Amino acid sequence: MHIEDMDANGESIEELKGLRISSLDEEEEESKEEYMNEVDDDEDEVLVTLGFVQKPKNNRELLRQVFPSKAGGVPAWLDPESLPSGKSCFCDICGKPLQFLLQIYAPISEKDYAFHRTLFVFMCPYMTCLLRDQHEQWKREPEIPSRSVKVFRCQLSRTNAFYKYESPKYDGSDEPLGVGATLCAWCGTWKGNEKCSTCKTAHYCSKEHQVMHWRGGHKPECQKLRAIKSLKDNNIDGRSSLYEMPQGLVT
Repeated sequence: MHIEDMDANGESIEELKGLRISSLDEEEEESKEEYMNEVDDDEDEVLVTLGFVQKPKNNRELLRQVFPSKAGGVPAWLDPESLPSGKSCFCDICGKPLQFLLQIYAPISEKDYAFHRTLFVFMCPYMTCLLRDQHEQWKREPEIPSRSVKVFRCQLSRTNAFYKYESPKYDGSDEPLGVGATLCAWCGTWKGNEKCSTCKTAHYCSKEHQVMHWRGGHKPECQKLRAIKSLKDNNIDGRSSLYEMPQGLVT
């Protein structure tokens, strides 16, 4: 039978002898080592660039041929022809067209296929959809993910059909090489695949935007355009009769 000496707290004397009391200097050294490890971990993290929105000096700074990074308004599409289409343009929750939020010009100049590269961010303007989207992301593996915020990436090589090979001059002389797709008359964002059945002039990305444009002022404009079309069909110059002074020849 083995009997151990115990202190007042019931702990073994031998165990207490094995304990080591460190000095304050040693504790400080350990703290420094832990801090240095944390700093090393921070250095391995990806750097984040912080941007601020400011008013442009002129509207030319927002045009697509100068490759802007911008927020609000309408997107300056990098590829003005191959735009997102179908369900990707709509909120997966409410089914309404997404609204442009911002775009960031992020080229990878050392790679020719991404010499021009822009990221476009779109969101649903309804908070209920945004909250549901957030809830969906909390799920590990949703059966059918529903998104109310979407990001599109577009990239072009330096030699392309839309822009000059040389860098922009930013002096007002920069021009694109093409016009691009016809956009929605209401949002100016998505392709206008639908056409007003009355005037045949205004194009829309959705039935909803056609209704909003009609209520927002297209109704009287549409009636004028319809009258102009009727006059032109009868070989009459409708523009001069409705909008302009009578024409005359200067001699």
